[in-house]
Amino acid sequence: MLIFKTLHILSMFTMVTAFAGSNFFYAFAISQRDVRALAWVQRAVRRGLFAVTGLVALVAGIIFGLLTAATGGIDFFKPWLVVAYVLVALFLVNSALLGERVVRLGDKAIEADAGKRASEEVVREMAPRTAISFFAINVAIFAAIIADMVLKPF
Repeated sequence: MLIFKTLHILSMFTMVTAFAGSNFFYAFAISQRDVRALAWVQRAVRRGLFAVTGLVALVAGIIFGLLTAATGGIDFFKPWLVVAYVLVALFLVNSALLGERVVRLGDKAIEADAGKRASEEVVREMAPRTAISFFAINVAIFAAIIADMVLKPF
């Protein structure tokens, strides 16, 4: 059980680092209205630097978490685990809703950086609130998951 727990923690730490890191870079580039920086972030995400690493780590972390519970005799429906499941679902929903807007804008920034679109057009679409909200909501969700896992308040 200890090895699964360790692998769960390491996987989830990697996932949070990858996703929060990319979210931070998106939010920073958009808040600065920097089309070239946003294009760089989008290219890095498209190459898998953040997204693939984060997704693989998320799936591995879930598997190792379930193995930890199964081998440790932990009830899968303990309230603190149910809260964790809901928080992970909220992260996925936030990423699908707000994240999709940010990614579309990143694609437009790549086009502008390549001269296929006017940079001013991309700058006009940069809504810092969307990017910062996306980042802040995910950070709050990650903090809540960590607190839930460490404190097991329920």
